[in-house]
Formats: sequence, structure tokens, C-alpha cells
Amino acid sequence: MDTSFALPVSALDAVMPQVDRCARHGLPSARRVDFALQSRPKLTESNPALGGNVLATAGRVGEHAGKVRVTRIAGWPLCARCVRTRRWWLLVASVCFWGGLALLAGAIVARIVAGQSAVLGIPMIGGIVLAIASPAPFVLASLPRITKARTSDDGGAVLVRDAHPEFAAQVRATVDRLPQHPG
Repeated sequence: MDTSFALPVSALDAVMPQVDRCARHGLPSARRVDFALQSRPKLTESNPALGGNVLATAGRVGEHAGKVRVTRIAGWPLCARCVRTRRWWLLVASVCFWGGLALLAGAIVARIVAGQSAVLGIPMIGGIVLAIASPAPFVLASLPRITKARTSDDGGAVLVRDAHPEFAAQVRATVDRLPQHPG
């Protein structure tokens, strides 16, 4: 059963405070979070690989900025499991980034103090790899990924992919109870 649905942005402020279930697991809310979602509009210009000059790139960036819509969401419910998952991935991202920088700095200091050594290349390269890899767990901790939410291309609705049936039922029931719910 597909429980994906589109929640009109105009109904967000009225619906989110009424929903007390997690979109991913359907468990009771342990925490409410505020975040923003960006739409991913389709660009009309030609292939970006073909326009490698600065003006073409600036034109594409300008077109993208003009079409992007930001939706601010207040009070989205997260269950304890989602909160733990988010906290874990943020911890892993921090350890990778700061640990990588510490390894790199330690290898540089050791080289200055002890002189040149081939062994110091290992922590230096390890530090660089850890620091470069740190965005991956950070992305896994992102609220759009955890909530399975994104905005529609036009920014008029929040799309929730494969929402838990209890979350979907609560949202639909709340939207139906609104005085003039957006159709």
C-alpha cells in the first residue's frame, strides 16, 4: 500500500501541531523539529556540461535561484528512534570531520617536531579522507531524509514519500477537519 501523499503548504501550520506520529515509523512523537525544505525545479537551459563558461554557469545559477521555493516547516514530529538516528549520524559526522582534522594537524606537527618520516603519511592521508568523508553521515542525519519529506517542484506542497499509515491517516483526518481545506 503506497502511503505517499502531498500536503498543501497552506495547510502546514494548521496540520502539523495536530499530528503526533512519526512519518517514518508511526511511533508517538518524542520531539518536534523545525526545518526548511527547498524545491528542486527543472531548468530549461541546455546541458550544463556543454556550457562551461562563466556566463553560462552564472545564467544557470540565476535561473535556479529564481525558481527555487523554500518551505518552512514548524513542529514536525519525530519519534525517539528518529531522534536517536539523527543524533548518531551527527555524532559520526562530527567524529569524522574533527577527528580527520586532528589527525592531519597531528601529522603536520609531528613532522615539524620529529622531521620527515614516511610513516606520517598514513595519519595525514587518513585525516584528509576522514574530513572529506564527513558530509556523507551529515546528509544521512538531515531532516528531509529522516522525515522522507520534500517539496513539490512548484513549492506548493510538501511531498511525504512512503509515510507510515498512522502518520498519513492523522494528516488526512486533520486536513479533512480544516474549515476550508485546500483541495
